[in-house]
Amino acid sequence: MIQIDDAGSGSFVGGTCIGVYRPEKNEYYFDIIPVELYNKENFKKKLYIDEVVNIVSEAFKILNVSKSETIEICRGYMFDKLKLWLKDNGYFWYSTQISGRAQQVIEKNYELYAIKLGLFEPYIKYTKYPFHFHKLLRWVFADFENRIGLCKVGWKSWEKIEHIKPAVHEDIMTCSHIFCLKCGKYIKKGSKIKVLSYVSNKENYVYLHWKC
Repeated sequence: MIQIDDAGSGSFVGGTCIGVYRPEKNEYYFDIIPVELYNKENFKKKLYIDEVVNIVSEAFKILNVSKSETIEICRGYMFDKLKLWLKDNGYFWYSTQISGRAQQVIEKNYELYAIKLGLFEPYIKYTKYPFHFHKLLRWVFADFENRIGLCKVGWKSWEKIEHIKPAVHEDIMTCSHIFCLKCGKYIKKGSKIKVLSYVSNKENYVYLHWKC
């Protein structure tokens, strides 16, 4: 059996992980749809869906997938063109909910990819998989120039608020469990900080070390 799933398609930060898993042998192949395919021009063309076919076809070569194997595909629009490709190439497939080991592996790979992009592991746990859009915005605004290029800016949810310019003011940290969203290190209670504030779905605050 072959199981195909995705992770990260609902995350504003990063591309999307496509994974192909063979449970009988614990064999696994994955690749990332580049975030560039989610910019405004490419997103409208839905090029990220074409890339799913490219990734899976390469996975099938590496894993030597035969046409006698049953293929399970996660439900969802991400695999619309893949289903046509599988049909045209004589594979037997059906849509279902992917769970268990396959789901765990791909979600973990996406989490590691997100950490490599710069997301802090404690913040990933805070945003909760598959990452909360407005919570991720705080991380993006903490270092906007360097991080906006890592985001799916073709999304309508971003277009609605891309005009936002956070206000900046100084303050004193009154808590002991807050970490800086720019460097990822904890902010010492009583220390001077920078605070970014803006309104998206609600009023949001981003806390930074004074020198960050």
